[in-house]
Amino acid sequence: MNNLSFDDILSTRIKFGKVQIQTFLIISLIDLLDGSEFMFLQLLNAIIYKEWSLSLSQLIVLATVFNFGQFIGSLICGQFSDYTGRKSMLVWSCLLQVLKISMLLTAFVQDLPQLIILRFCFGLLFGIALPISSILMAEVTPLHVRGQFIVTLQMMYIVGRMWMLLLAFIFLDSIATGNWRAIAVTNSIPCFICLIGSILYLHESPRFLISQGNIKEGIEGINFMGRFNDKDYVDLQEDEIQALQQWRKATFEQQYDKKSFKELFNQENLPITWRAYSLSIISMLMYSGLYIIIPFLFDEEEKTLLDLLYTVLIELPAVLVVVFLIDKIGRLPIVLIGTVTSMIAVFIIWYWRARYLLLGLIAFKFFNRMTFLSFTPLILESYSTIYRSLGIGTTIAFGRAAGFLSPAIILPLYQKDNYSPFLASIFILIIMTIIFATYPKDLTRKPLDIKYEKVD
Repeated sequence: MNNLSFDDILSTRIKFGKVQIQTFLIISLIDLLDGSEFMFLQLLNAIIYKEWSLSLSQLIVLATVFNFGQFIGSLICGQFSDYTGRKSMLVWSCLLQVLKISMLLTAFVQDLPQLIILRFCFGLLFGIALPISSILMAEVTPLHVRGQFIVTLQMMYIVGRMWMLLLAFIFLDSIATGNWRAIAVTNSIPCFICLIGSILYLHESPRFLISQGNIKEGIEGINFMGRFNDKDYVDLQEDEIQALQQWRKATFEQQYDKKSFKELFNQENLPITWRAYSLSIISMLMYSGLYIIIPFLFDEEEKTLLDLLYTVLIELPAVLVVVFLIDKIGRLPIVLIGTVTSMIAVFIIWYWRARYLLLGLIAFKFFNRMTFLSFTPLILESYSTIYRSLGIGTTIAFGRAAGFLSPAIILPLYQKDNYSPFLASIFILIIMTIIFATYPKDLTRKPLDIKYEKVD
């Protein structure tokens, strides 16, 4: 029993079952809200720009503030969820969202400053909750289906975008006109549901509890999950508990004593951290910029909400492809395929412009979604449990930082030449391909907490 790890317990004793499904159903609403809110911001920018006759500088501020809030929120998540716990951070974020009713109050704003304040507040709270969903799912799911479930969780981002487009079909007259206030009211409902589910049915990660030295609570959590999945489950025996204690001591004790932000740049973490930060920054610079201009470009090229829906629907088969492949060929091969083919699609849009705009965007959204779906598990699995929230939280934070800078770069480019942002994206995708090609490890179907070994 001396070599027993938490992943062994998770795979052979707890197994996969109702507890993982229940966890998924609750925290998937976080990703759904992320997708719906991002889509809402895309539409809202184009609508408000016309309805309130905004200047370019005002549009840049409006497009920036939500990502700025997420940047601050992600930093808070990374710093504190490794101390307070996964569940408590998620519950407090949802509770504050409901108390502030930041989405619902958007429907009643009368001027730009009010809207900017609410967008920042929602981004802040959302930035706290979003990284936790993937982390918690990864920490309670057996390794043989871990990648599939993290990807399926991210599929809810696409479902959220579809949900928002459904509301757009109901309440909007076109991409840039309609009753956006009714959309804001309706979109507040999932947040209330997530809060109630988190309080009543979500449980703390036993892996996290054990890593922090809370052995008794961690063992209770393991036994609860085991009984919930299997009525014939037998509680952990003393030799299994002792083996877990030895695993915790060997894996986390030294790390826990010296854990800080600078430890993300130690010898073990540095090869992951600089690549994760670089990829997050440049990918979000491209991603946020393109998504901001798409409604404006579609409006100018006389595209419809149905055309916009096509660019979202194509992401669903991308999810199915990744779910099928991610635990077979691994995270890195999918990421590399997605990045290279996304570059080809963006080149087609830039070179042929309106002629292949819709077709090129559909191809780009398909392959880009493959990349992002595999990127999250690749990064969060690369850090040990003691650094996972800090690592993934700060990675997202730096990405959101690029996201809130993106409008100030992309919108002036767009005003000079509608398709110049796609040319900039080609160079970004080339850099991403080079960095991914040198990524040092892929933990597909491997335990989460293993010592770093450089891959030549």
